[in-house]
Order: sequence, then structure tokens, then C-alpha cells
Amino acid sequence: MQEVKRGQIIDIRNPKFPKLEGIIQTVESDRLKIYYPEEYESYAWALSEGDELHVKVHTQFGIKTMSSMVICAPSSDGELVIENASAHEVSQKREYVRTATEFRFFIKKQDKLIGALCKDISAGGIKFIPDEYIFDLNDEIEIRFQGDEFDKDLNIQSVIINIIGDKVIAKYVNINEFDRDKISGFCLKTLSNLG
Repeated sequence: MQEVKRGQIIDIRNPKFPKLEGIIQTVESDRLKIYYPEEYESYAWALSEGDELHVKVHTQFGIKTMSSMVICAPSSDGELVIENASAHEVSQKREYVRTATEFRFFIKKQDKLIGALCKDISAGGIKFIPDEYIFDLNDEIEIRFQGDEFDKDLNIQSVIINIIGDKVIAKYVNINEFDRDKISGFCLKTLSNLG
């Protein structure tokens, strides 16, 4: 069974609150360090060392559930340390949470730069509608996100893996962890705003 990895989204539940969402920052054999956004701070501060947790980790093999517990109470900088327990169940085949959202971005194919509309995104890839249909399967492209959504411009090497009607799906093939974290954070924030 695949270990959980840095950058994956995690859902934590406890009788003290409905759900706390965060991103895995550090993975050790016995513990996971979780970063959670400010909107979950009151939930996190309700936790104490030893509290039992029901956890869902979004891994490349799907959503893995596990029983865990709090190892270190939340810190003032939005971090929580929980037990890295064995996963029990896989319910969805997806490495990173995908969120439906729309925003404009650019794609560079060879020397041509065109606009596109995002339809959904994850920290592993993106589905979009291009302004011009110049793509074929396995085309190597560069995705260029503007700072409006991600607090900085991101340029990510990608490859076209599917074309369905007017929608094109690209997978990131060369992305650093910082950029992946930016996209994971954007997805988490978007899902939180949806409710």
C-alpha cells in the first residue's frame, strides 16, 4: 500500500467538530504534520493530545480512511501533528482532490501562446477549454497560471492526456513541491468556499 505524501489533502473528523481540512506538510513513519487554513483554527484548537480522529487522505490510489489520534496539539502557526496510522479503505481513485472552478489562464505550445478557461483543477492536472483547438494527445505544453488565483505566477510543464469534446485534460509532468502546494491550497480554499 502506498504511503501518504506531502501535498495531499486530508479531512479530519472528531465529535468536537464536523470536519477540518488541511494539507499534509511532513510525513514520518509514525506521524503526519498537517497545515490547516485559518478558517479551521477554532476546530483545531478544540483538539487535545490523545483525541481520537477519523481521517481521510486523498492518495494516488483513492481516498484512504484511517483511525488516528492527535500526537501534538495545534500550534499557533496552523500546524497539527497526528498519528500516521494504517489506511483501511479506498473509495476513490484520485491522488489529489479535484475542484470544479473557472478562471482564465494561458498555455504555451511550442512558440504559440493561447488563452484557456479552467473547468476543474487539482495539484496533479487540469481540465480546460482552449480558445483555439491546436492540441493532440501527448502534446507537451506549458501551463501558465497568473498570480490572481495562486498569489504568484506559476509555469508548469504538462502533457495532454485526454481530449473529450471541447475539453482538454493535461497532467503536470514537471512541477516543484512549492507550486503543487500552491495549487493544493487553492483547491482546498475553493472547496471550503463551496461549503
